[in-house]
Amino acid sequence: MKPGRRTLLRIERRPWTLAAVAAAGLTLLLPSAVALYGPPELLDSAIRMGDAWLIAVAAGLFAVSTCVFRVLLRRRRLAEEAVDEEPGPSRPAPAHDVPHARADARAHLR
Repeated sequence: MKPGRRTLLRIERRPWTLAAVAAAGLTLLLPSAVALYGPPELLDSAIRMGDAWLIAVAAGLFAVSTCVFRVLLRRRRLAEEAVDEEPGPSRPAPAHDVPHARADARAHLR
């Protein structure tokens, strides 16, 4: 298996980490876009509300977007992927666990 594929599989095994990274990006992007492109009246009202309110809104945006990204980034495995994976170590079955068919049950094979 390729090293890049292994890294991707490790990241996919931790969906909350991936969701937190995506939520951090959204939390940084959305307020920046509002600050750049929002009307001046909106920015003035945000300043009047205070820093505590803005921090609470940013934390709420981060929490909600983390939960949304956790649901959206859930990856369903395909049946074909089981074939692509490397097989694990195989052990031969012990001789006493192998069932032997009777000779008359195998008569059609003669």
